[in-house]
Amino acid sequence: MSSLWRRLGRLDLVRTAAFFVGVCVVLALAAYGFAAAYTQPTPGAIVAGLAVLGIVGSGLLYAWRPGTGGLGD
Repeated sequence: MSSLWRRLGRLDLVRTAAFFVGVCVVLALAAYGFAAAYTQPTPGAIVAGLAVLGIVGSGLLYAWRPGTGGLGD
């Protein structure tokens, strides 16, 4: 466990957090897709799932931007 924390300590905190949040959302959307295969989702539920993908995608792009306070400094 200590080797994991050392490795995470060397990484950029914002990028690491964005990656783990992205993984969690992908897992949640995979579960949603699995459930949608067995039921009839409403158009609103499909739009909400696509909106979550857009939000997470923009958050990941924001975390990897070359801006102030990031790895580009």
